[in-house]
Amino acid sequence: MEKASELCSVKLDILVAEAIGIDVFYPDNHNKLSYEPRPGMSPREWAPSRFWSQGGPLIEQHKIDLNWSWEETGEWTASIEPDINVQGKTVLEAAMRALICLKLPSYIQA
Repeated sequence: MEKASELCSVKLDILVAEAIGIDVFYPDNHNKLSYEPRPGMSPREWAPSRFWSQGGPLIEQHKIDLNWSWEETGEWTASIEPDINVQGKTVLEAAMRALICLKLPSYIQA
């Protein structure tokens, strides 16, 4: 199993969806991960590790603390209680990795 610190892009977005209980899929003839915001609505692209409109509310909801180059890593660090600290190249990548560590503890942090 991959560690949260190794997750990125589509795999990261799929696990965020799993962590918060959203069903995601690939619509016919499209290669972008999608979800249905409400029953009967047209599918929308799902990418919380890249879209602030999706990842931002999760940061706020789960009270994820973000810091640049904490411990001089040269990356963003996302922290959530109890004692979860993970890094990422972007704020959203770090935050979504932290969320996965919180909600899906089998993805251990490194």
